[in-house]
Amino acid sequence: MTGTAAQLRRMRDLAVQIMHERDPDALHTLVLAELLRACDAEAAVCKEGDWQPDEGAMSIVTAPAARSVFDHPQARRLIRIGRPFAEHYASTGDSAPRQADALGRLQHLRDVRRFTPGGRFAFGIPLPGVHSPVRGYILFRPDAVFGPAALSYGVEVQPLLVAVDRQRVLLSQWRAGAADVSSGCHDCRAPVPADAAPYGLTPRETTVLLLLANALTATAIGRRLGITARTVNKHIERIYRKLGTRDRLSTVHRARLSGLLSTPCPSHRQSRELRTAL
Repeated sequence: MTGTAAQLRRMRDLAVQIMHERDPDALHTLVLAELLRACDAEAAVCKEGDWQPDEGAMSIVTAPAARSVFDHPQARRLIRIGRPFAEHYASTGDSAPRQADALGRLQHLRDVRRFTPGGRFAFGIPLPGVHSPVRGYILFRPDAVFGPAALSYGVEVQPLLVAVDRQRVLLSQWRAGAADVSSGCHDCRAPVPADAAPYGLTPRETTVLLLLANALTATAIGRRLGITARTVNKHIERIYRKLGTRDRLSTVHRARLSGLLSTPCPSHRQSRELRTAL
């Protein structure tokens, strides 16, 4: 097995492991650590949300030798600025992994190199379909560009990263009780969903249940999660068995009665019905 093939297998194995992880906050750390190792990088960063130069959550994993460099406030500020990746991906809609040096906007990298000892080369792996704000992963390496092997790895691993991100987002929504309930709505009185573990639901089955509650078809759920409709139907069959139901309507009803799903308030139900009618 070649080095690239072995790296892809490790990420696939990790993706399977992640599907059983119940803590959405742990998913980025697992992925970043593997990207750091696979690409021989010194720092791996996940950009999510709309960063500002001096604020915004940052998920970053660094090699021990580079920790002091990337923990420095100025280094983190430069990473939050996000050039050249944010400029390129936001303006072009491009979704391919890119080396920063190939984008023609090098001032940001020059700033990073001036600030840190030695050179700094960056490699971006965006999450396709998410352009505003731009989200994805950035890897940094000292003194050596990310060559064809890293580029090939980035292209191959990108769909797995998208699937993991969607899993994380859905788990976060479920944990916060935000599937159908807007946090800013004063009419919402639904409780935060209960822990799915006592019902025997895996984290993957929980996300499928969440999408079932949004009336998505198996095909649509598969597209959302990056899996086949056949796999979705297998998850649905297991959900039926574990909740003791026979169809989607009774399953969603049972899940809401059990506290596994929040109940949408009247305002949100009317809004969704209006969108459906339109």
